Amino acid sequence: MPLTSQIISREFPDLDKVEKLNCEAFPPEERVAISEFLRYTNDEQSHFFAFYNEEEFVGFAFAIYNEKCFYISFFAVMPHLRSHGYGGEIIHKLTDFYQKTMVLEVERLDEECDNLEQRQARMDFYKRNGFKTSNAFLEYDGLSFEILYLGDHFDEEAYRDIFHMLQEKNFFEFEIKYRRFSDA
Repeated sequence: MPLTSQIISREFPDLDKVEKLNCEAFPPEERVAISEFLRYTNDEQSHFFAFYNEEEFVGFAFAIYNEKCFYISFFAVMPHLRSHGYGGEIIHKLTDFYQKTMVLEVERLDEECDNLEQRQARMDFYKRNGFKTSNAFLEYDGLSFEILYLGDHFDEEAYRDIFHMLQEKNFFEFEIKYRRFSDA
């Protein structure tokens, strides 16, 4: 049976499951509190989705969009449901919904870390699902991410516009301190 989606709000019945998955899926230095996502549930340029297989909670995604692309800032699938095709199905549902290039970041593989295997598995998942590297990197608060996209091309201006929107609206409590886009 295909996945269904629901918009997450403060009254969402499975908010505890979303919170638990958020804590499991993201390390503390990258995690954003669910309350921060919920501050923007009525915003016209963002959506906070929950995905279900029948009655079972599968995962969530938080998206921000503009005219040219949509950006997935947080995306997670329940641990016991990973490697069962749900992540790919969620990506497909999101690209069908927005009908634009999808952009996201993953931890870089070319820097020293203690979770290289996990990083490689994430990168492999996105590559299997058609994502390409933009040859661009986002760096902030000592964290570094490679920017990937799914679509015809990476539009750096549209991506930057989303980050300007994030900063203007004070989405999440972080500041982008440094961005470097390579020439590749």
